[in-house]
Amino acid sequence: MNKLLFVFTLTFLAISNNYGQNIRLKFRVYADTLPIYSYLLMDEDVFKTEIKNGTGEFVINKILDKGHFNFAQLALSDSTFTNREDFFSFFRRHQISPTNFFYSLIIDSSDLTMDINVKTHQLDVYGSDLNKQRIEFETIAKSFDLSHIPTMEEQVEGDNNRMSRFLKILAKYSANKLSEEYLAHLLGNPSFYFYNSSTVFQHKDSIYQLIQQLKKENSPYFGSGRILKKYQDMVALYEPKENVPVPSFLITNASGQSKYMKELYSSTDYLIIDFWGTWCGPCIAQHPELQRIANEYKDNGKFKFVGIAVNDKFATWKQYLEKHAFTYENYIFENKDYPNLRKELGIYSFPRYVIVNTKENKVVRSNFQIDQLRAILNTL
Repeated sequence: MNKLLFVFTLTFLAISNNYGQNIRLKFRVYADTLPIYSYLLMDEDVFKTEIKNGTGEFVINKILDKGHFNFAQLALSDSTFTNREDFFSFFRRHQISPTNFFYSLIIDSSDLTMDINVKTHQLDVYGSDLNKQRIEFETIAKSFDLSHIPTMEEQVEGDNNRMSRFLKILAKYSANKLSEEYLAHLLGNPSFYFYNSSTVFQHKDSIYQLIQQLKKENSPYFGSGRILKKYQDMVALYEPKENVPVPSFLITNASGQSKYMKELYSSTDYLIIDFWGTWCGPCIAQHPELQRIANEYKDNGKFKFVGIAVNDKFATWKQYLEKHAFTYENYIFENKDYPNLRKELGIYSFPRYVIVNTKENKVVRSNFQIDQLRAILNTL
């Protein structure tokens, strides 16, 4: 077998019973040329076993916390390794990306059997409900394809369909650590699953009912308190921001001078803010149109346009401004100066346009597309 061939298994050990110290992991490898060794990396430990006649077995003598996730990796290779650094040195030396060989596995039993098909990169685990749940969930997640962006109507339909299927799977299985982790990630990182991350807010009632359903099971392996906090944070981020007060936060110009955002209020009735970043492709793409709109309304004393970069590096941001002749003011915002800004103003995707009534210090409009901006300004 070519020594550059590696198969990695991302393994989550979800301990739902007291197993004692030994966990047996039996596997069969299907490959045109069988590797000699298999390695299991868990925490700082590296376990090694030989593959004979296409089969192998690990007997792990390790105390694992009940209800705790333990991350491990399985590697198949002809090479000899003694510690984690040996693996990463090998990757760097041969410019190998192990992500091409990742498999996921949940060990929810003290005795598991699995098949690994090297050619198709497929891993099958037998007799495990948690792995069934994982496969069902990940199958849906893979339907979210950013390599092809569908029409807006198709995005909405696809997002709603994925959410409904996610909720059915989570309701189908009993409350467990896997359900907790999936829900936590779904609530905290919806952009991994949906074109429109606010899909989670649109389904908030169904999500809340699911959380309450799982909570009633009183499972020691499902952290309902943690999930409820994630749910509350999600609602606070995505709920409509019209008429909410604008917090006082520091912004800095390209010369390094800082001021409070409210200091921009004195010369205008409405502040049109573009929250963006040099790392955001859609933000960059919309700048020419925003500049055209700013030029159209420059003689209207009611409006002031401002760009505020978020999560950006000062030098990169300044260099970008030097290459683009914006006629409206631009500033950068450091998250450490006001960590709650994104939640209070609902900045969950970029670019994010927010219109502020400077006389009342309240949000007038937010969460709209740039092609709606002219019509909104004409109503103010």
